[in-house]
Amino acid sequence: MSAPDPSELEKILAAARRLPRKAQAELVETLLREAGAPAVETSGEPGLEALRGMSETELVALSGSVIAPGRQRRMTALLRRSSRGELQDGEQEELDALLEEADRIALLKARAAYTLAQLGRRRTAAA
Repeated sequence: MSAPDPSELEKILAAARRLPRKAQAELVETLLREAGAPAVETSGEPGLEALRGMSETELVALSGSVIAPGRQRRMTALLRRSSRGELQDGEQEELDALLEEADRIALLKARAAYTLAQLGRRRTAAA
């Protein structure tokens, strides 16, 4: 299976961002469940990578992190205005930066949750 075209990935991310919050949460849960599989895909591409050098407490805190409420409100407002075609000069760049920040946080959360799951598996195997 070949790697998807970057433009296709952008379309998928854009579609995921338009989902209702509950559907986004279900999508994340499904992706995290599937991330419990081996860290290397059959295509040879690396999968979700565990975070190293962090305590369990730090991983738990990171897995529960969120975007700052003010930044979340601003992103929501910009998304609404964008859907109506009302963004001013520079606001698209601001929105893109906020969406990128949200994506980075989501990835860190997923990696933290994945790492916690791996730690749990090691403990179960050792017991």
